Formats: sequence, C-alpha cells, structure tokens
Amino acid sequence: MAVPRQIVRDFGHYATAIAKSPTKLAHLNGRDAVYLLGFSAATVALIATDKRVSDNVTGDSGDRRVSRYASNILVGAALGSSTIKYFVGCHERNRQRRDDAVREWEAMGFGLGSVGVLKYIFRRERPAPGSKGDFFDNGTSFPSGHSALATAWAAVLGEEYPGYLWRYVALGGAGVTSVLRITAREHYPSDVLVGGMIGHLTGEYICRHGKCQETPPKTGIEHTDTAIRYPTTLLSDSAFYESDRALYAARRQFCNGISATTEEAERCAQLTKR
Repeated sequence: MAVPRQIVRDFGHYATAIAKSPTKLAHLNGRDAVYLLGFSAATVALIATDKRVSDNVTGDSGDRRVSRYASNILVGAALGSSTIKYFVGCHERNRQRRDDAVREWEAMGFGLGSVGVLKYIFRRERPAPGSKGDFFDNGTSFPSGHSALATAWAAVLGEEYPGYLWRYVALGGAGVTSVLRITAREHYPSDVLVGGMIGHLTGEYICRHGKCQETPPKTGIEHTDTAIRYPTTLLSDSAFYESDRALYAARRQFCNGISATTEEAERCAQLTKR
C-alpha cells in the first residue's frame, strides 16, 4: 500500500478511536481507573504549582536559548532517524524497515495533531515575565508538542526493538526533551506531562494496531513451504519454542528483504502465514 494512502487510512482509525474513547470511560477496569485517577491528580497538582516552579527556573537568556536549541535538536534527531530508516528500507527493499519508519511518522504526526487541537482549546499562556499561566487566554503552552513528538517516537521504537536498552534510551531522550522545554521556559511542568502522556498513548495505539513487533506463535506450526514438522513429543516446550522461533525469524527476514512489489508482498504474507 502506498505510504500516503496508508497514513490516511490509519489516521481514520486513530480519529475514530479518539471519538469513541469517552464511551469507554464507564467500562474501565480497576487498574486503568487507578492509572487515570493518578494521572489526573498529578496533572492537577502540577497545574497548581506550575507558576512557582517556572519562576525558579534560571532567568538567564543564554541558558534558556541552549535548552531550546537542545530540545529542537533531539526532536529533529528523532524525525531524521525515522526518515533515514525509511529511505534505507526503500534502498534495501526491506518492507519491515519501511513500515517501522512509517509507524514512527504516524505516531509523531498523530500525537502532534492531538496536541494541536488541545492547544487551540485551552490556549494557555506560555511562561514569561508577568505571565500567570492562565488558560483560555491567547497562548499555546498546553500541552507540549515537543514532549508528545519525542514520547510517541520513543514508544514506537521501544516496541519495534525488543529489549530494555532501546526502550530506556528512547524514553530517556524523550524525558530529557521534556525537561529542556521547562528549563527553556517554553512550557510548564503540567504541559510536558500531558504532552508526554498523549505521545505515549498514541505510540502504544499505533503499535497495537500496526504490529510493531512481529512474534512467532507459541505453539507448533506446520511449515507447508518447507515441509517441516517438529516432533513435539521429542522436544521440551521451551526447546520447541526456541527452534520454531529461530525458523520463523529466518523466514521473516527473507520475506522482508524481497517484498518490493504488491505481488511479492502477497507471496510474503503467504510464506509467513501463521
């Protein structure tokens, strides 16, 4: 599927999910309800202390400029890495790599779009001398777009590359970006908290529906293209799963490397059908 058409389709699913989200509040399970209440309480507490925290941030214009430039560089690095990944995937005819890059673009774009709507609604003043951080004024402080972009990218990257290293590195970069927006006096703490949460939820949604991480099944597979069947009675469950996982990963790598056309993609889907 062409990238513009794929993004339009996925945006439709994302917008529909947002529109339906209020109806799901009445059906939250206990854990999600606790998370929602905790996040709401933290947001209210930060809004109440935003002005005092912002006033304690350094007033030196040079330090604020450095923080602003550093946050822009980090967000630019995230966008740049996804763009490079896309073109490398096109050059190598690696469908999986291209899809990873598109998902990262979608997470950042959809997250930024959600933030833009909230900025227009709340119109909060940005931190400045004499500013009280009032809502419904004439500003664009709440929520933070930089935090949403960085956290959305980090959420998707952490799912695409399993393991704690990439997840923590990406989330660490998003956290640094958020702190820099505060020290640059571009946003209040509550702005970056809400922006970061929007980015994280957007990235999680994109991965949940876009299958960021392909994993093999945990049960036996009859591989029709190689005529291989594992004798489950001779292998322990763990040994069988690891053997099946290795073969599945090899087939996925082959599949991703050859899928450059629609016909090849369909053949690839048949080869990796579970």
